[in-house]
Amino acid sequence: CWMKVDLEDGSQVFVKFKDYGFFVPTDVAGKTVVVSGKAFVEEMSVDEQKHYAADAGATKEKLAKIATPKRTYRFEAEGVLIED
Repeated sequence: CWMKVDLEDGSQVFVKFKDYGFFVPTDVAGKTVVVSGKAFVEEMSVDEQKHYAADAGATKEKLAKIATPKRTYRFEAEGVLIED
């Protein structure tokens, strides 16, 4: 229901799928993606960071290091195109 996308400037954008209406394959690393939707900047709480880090398989030690809110680029996707 979410993915992180690397931008050309080296930053990342956190993409959530609108209304959990669709999912993308987990093996899209290195592929080009085109997303349609709404982009915004948001502060991600410590709890939310830990939730997504745990979903991604972070260790207890890594989770313990998350201690401050983080300003993030966010995107609510209405659609995603994955190019081969």
